[in-house]
Amino acid sequence: MYLFRATNCTYYTRMVLPTYLRDKGFSADIKVSLLTKQRSIAIGRNLVIAGILRPLISSLTPQSNADEFKALVNIQINDARQGFISKTDTQDEQAKAISELTSFIPTRPTELTETIDSHPYRTNPKSTRVGNSKNTIKSVHNVSLSEALTKFIASKQKQIVSALTVKQLNQRIGHFIERTHLDDVSAITSAEAMEYKDCLLEEGRSHKSNKDYLAAVSQFFKWCKLMRYTTENPFDEVKLTKPANQAGHDLARLRWQPSQIKQVLNSTAFIDKSHDFKWITLLMMYGGLRPAEACQLHIHDIEVKGGIDLMNITNASAGQQLKTEQSKRKVPIHQQLIELGFMDFVKSRTDRTSKTKPIFNYKPSHDGNWSHSFCREFGKLLDQLNFTAGKRPTAYSFRHTFIDELKQGQIEESLVAQIVGHAYQNITYGRYGKKFDVKTLKPVIDSIQFELIISPEFLKLTY
Repeated sequence: MYLFRATNCTYYTRMVLPTYLRDKGFSADIKVSLLTKQRSIAIGRNLVIAGILRPLISSLTPQSNADEFKALVNIQINDARQGFISKTDTQDEQAKAISELTSFIPTRPTELTETIDSHPYRTNPKSTRVGNSKNTIKSVHNVSLSEALTKFIASKQKQIVSALTVKQLNQRIGHFIERTHLDDVSAITSAEAMEYKDCLLEEGRSHKSNKDYLAAVSQFFKWCKLMRYTTENPFDEVKLTKPANQAGHDLARLRWQPSQIKQVLNSTAFIDKSHDFKWITLLMMYGGLRPAEACQLHIHDIEVKGGIDLMNITNASAGQQLKTEQSKRKVPIHQQLIELGFMDFVKSRTDRTSKTKPIFNYKPSHDGNWSHSFCREFGKLLDQLNFTAGKRPTAYSFRHTFIDELKQGQIEESLVAQIVGHAYQNITYGRYGKKFDVKTLKPVIDSIQFELIISPEFLKLTY
């Protein structure tokens, strides 16, 4: 229980109801106007109201009915507040006080009330006017799921978030909305969240995909809570346990084994691919780049600093996108790539076009995903080489392989994090340490070695 003053200076008593009752239609709390703006008067009235509410709340059980409780509280509180109206008040003051003797408990826990000045930019609120007061109260409840999703996506688009991420959020949250029988944000409880988790498990996706779906919906409801469309995130406690038959097998599934790399890179199907396709594959292998980071490289992103050839991973050019702010980095080019002629390849593209153009001919999809076409082509190559879908590494797995090779080489984690564009959480190095220079990173990059048999036909070096 506590006494608080609203923005219109009227004092209120607030008492919180047990959490277990919220899924039964009870409100999160009870707020009672004390019909005064004077603190000295409010303190005494607060004790009276608390004396009524405490035993009523203590009597609640899991079998209690929300509507019956609401009616009982309304009767007792309004009777008590009749005594708050002073006979010395003017007729207008008395009329105003009497008009406030109305139901004060929301029928759902998320029907919050606040003064109009609290959120001046909120649109389409439900408004009510209290008596003759000039204070207009907005009720932000019963916001539909589809309306909230539209606003959530619009908010994400204003942030530094890739178009692909926004698309995935929209699709995954939409998947939940399509499968629930409820319409409003405030109606969703932990029961619906658990039912949705079961739905995901029944639809046959991978464990990782199901986690991504739940994470997206949880992020959506966290935003709804901040927007006061609901008082809690129903997905907060919903966890997805990894199947026992998948435990401990992530590394084998995610990374490329040496024999698999040889099978792909020495195949006629790979050798016959375009220069763009082959160089992008090698950049992921020997640089730890994400597929999109390699595909969107521009000519001027390849530079020389202190005598070291490097790639500038950035989102500075038109259309370029990065997953996170930490993704922005400079990566020395592996010596193996230089010996295979990558710098010559870049120079050949420089001679025929502007330095502000992309190196490769892959174009971003309509949602800004630079790697869509490449990854689809890579998947078809694996099909051609008889790799079983769902049980094989992917193009992205070259990045996991690169990181694992550095881990097995016992390379300092802070070095690896900078090379691959991960946030480093260690407070000493992460917050206070400066970035390593490219001369320090170069030998780390070059330590990655794959046992490849490089035939004269490997890259068909005729540009």
